Amino acid sequence: MLAAETKAVAVAAPAQQPPHSWKQIVEPVEPFLGAVAHRLAQQVQTFDPEIGSYAQYALTNHGKQLRPALVALSAGAVGRPNDSLVTVAVIIEMVHLATLVHDDVMDEASLRRQQPTLAAHWGNQVSVLLGDCLFAHALKLAAGFPTTEICRAVSAATKTVCSGEILQTHRRRRFELSREEYFKMIEMKTAELFALSCDLGACLCGATRTERAA
Repeated sequence: MLAAETKAVAVAAPAQQPPHSWKQIVEPVEPFLGAVAHRLAQQVQTFDPEIGSYAQYALTNHGKQLRPALVALSAGAVGRPNDSLVTVAVIIEMVHLATLVHDDVMDEASLRRQQPTLAAHWGNQVSVLLGDCLFAHALKLAAGFPTTEICRAVSAATKTVCSGEILQTHRRRRFELSREEYFKMIEMKTAELFALSCDLGACLCGATRTERAA
């Protein structure tokens, strides 16, 4: 009986968050992430009304906002987040969402973040073209900055991410894939936008080249 009571107490004990949980990490930049989500949703209005529902579905199904959080945290390391950083975070998130739309087509995925994928709803043709629209709109926003450096950086990163996807496609079902090849692909596909987020966050807060490299 004592063992049973002990077990019951253990089950009822409140769960504690692990140290350095995601919630704790992003808590200082929650207002920034809210601004990014709001502006991302506003981008739906820039699309033709007939395809607005597709854009809304893609742009509002975001996850943990890891890349926008990296923009804000990197900026906060050298300065203070500002409105231009919200735009940069929106640009990077749109590029990321565009890659997810295309990934779901290539992987024939039916679910993304516990929701039907765009392809499952409206087919591959609409999904591929909408992904292209998201890429194009992200570059249009990047071109709106007074310096061409932002647009060049976003374009270069987008090219790298897409190139990484091609390499992954070439190596599909190759079980002898080396460790070096694997890390090269994830560096191009995933790490590239992480790096871009950190770099531009620092850049727009006036960081030196040494600080940006760090």
